[in-house]
Amino acid sequence: MTFKTKLIAGIAVTAFSLMSSTAFADNILRFGQTATLPNLNPYTLAPAYGPLVNNVFDSLTRYDDDLTPQPRLSESWEFSEDGKTLTMKLRSGVTFHSGRAFTSADVKYSMDYVTNPDNGALISGFAKRIVSLETPDDLTVVMNFETAFPGVFDLLELFYIIDSESASDFSQTAVGTGPFKVTSHSPGTVTAFEKNDGYWNGAPNLDGFEIVVAPNQQAGILSLKSGDLDLMTELGWVDVAPFSRDGDFVTGTTPSGVGYDLSLNLKTPALQNKAVREAIDLSLDRKRIANLLFGPQGKTWCLPYSSNSLAYFEEYDNCEYDLDKAKTVLEGAGVDLPLEIKILTSSEIRTQYTTISEILQADLAKIGINLSIENADAVGYRSTYVDKRDYEIASHAFGRAGKDPSSLLETTVVFRPDGNITSYENAAYTEAVKAGGSTPVLDERRAAYKEVARIFREDRFILPIIPSIFLYVAPTSVSDLQWSADGFVILEDAKITE
Repeated sequence: MTFKTKLIAGIAVTAFSLMSSTAFADNILRFGQTATLPNLNPYTLAPAYGPLVNNVFDSLTRYDDDLTPQPRLSESWEFSEDGKTLTMKLRSGVTFHSGRAFTSADVKYSMDYVTNPDNGALISGFAKRIVSLETPDDLTVVMNFETAFPGVFDLLELFYIIDSESASDFSQTAVGTGPFKVTSHSPGTVTAFEKNDGYWNGAPNLDGFEIVVAPNQQAGILSLKSGDLDLMTELGWVDVAPFSRDGDFVTGTTPSGVGYDLSLNLKTPALQNKAVREAIDLSLDRKRIANLLFGPQGKTWCLPYSSNSLAYFEEYDNCEYDLDKAKTVLEGAGVDLPLEIKILTSSEIRTQYTTISEILQADLAKIGINLSIENADAVGYRSTYVDKRDYEIASHAFGRAGKDPSSLLETTVVFRPDGNITSYENAAYTEAVKAGGSTPVLDERRAAYKEVARIFREDRFILPIIPSIFLYVAPTSVSDLQWSADGFVILEDAKITE
């Protein structure tokens, strides 16, 4: 089971043509996005990889609508009484796209790949909670944890099984056990896939699909009307709302688990001052941003998860927008004004990054901070933000906000205590995050996450802004789309009809 389409309206768009290697093919779904897919590594988990991961690869389990794990490559599982061991029985008869049989050795290889720091897997920190992985036979995997691991299925949701024979060259190819095979990859243009007739869960309805890179979001939307694209996701409300009366198209919302944030690099001298960080927080017009990006569905966040999370505490959902107060706080910070600060953004990854930056820029100018915007391409943004960490403020989006809090806090670069993207270090924060993710006792977890919430709002090293709402557009000829808990499209059952 997966998250199903929730229709909200139809839209109309104006024609625009994008080149595609199989233009006008009857049963090829063309997925448009503005972000370039630089390689085919499923563990990169950047926005551009959404249409790749669940269509080329399989995970051991996958959440259903209620966030209950359902069997995929693992047919069944059992925890030990102390919660420190998870034994999984694997599905027999599964093969990789190469024809090689899938076994427990592939699970072991994939876990070793993820935990090797040289491979840069974003789930590596979470995966290290597994202290050993045993393979007593070809169809059994035993995972051992140092402490109970209540968030393990969040890890397994993103633990895509890769092929040991081809994993060294994700630059051009990717071999998984999923419903589609890679046929060609041209970064910045088109990546093409064909159906896997030998898929363990039955061959897909589509003959294949393509990821087509549009020059910008508007061009992609226009291409939907012309028929050169069949699907786009992560659209803004302003793009969707004008087209609500055209019966030839439907739009919908998908789960996202994504939130927007400002990442404040504490290596920046001015941002080491807590009062400066507070002034920036007070200048962040979350309501305006929410309304502009998502209209009436927009919401604001002071903490990095919604009110239904066990880590949410209303008393710490206390951010405010007050420029007068922000100016007073900044003037008392003991810094020379005006401050000159740079913000990193990338319209190529998400146009919302730049929209947020521009709104913040205008408001910070009113309190004595000159914010200059540096707009990088997708590759440059990742290099500057993740690899070099050579930024001052970054407009950013984090994932895994809609699942167990331990997944968010232990794996994302913005929140994990070990190797935090902002260079934030706090022993109390580290201990609270560790405690919250290491006990199955709900009250103890709540107490630990309350301390996390207190530290968030006191130290403000990351400023959550709004949750993302994934809006998508497709012609009415496209049906049976499915979505993972992270908002990644699943095309296993998708159809195109006349």
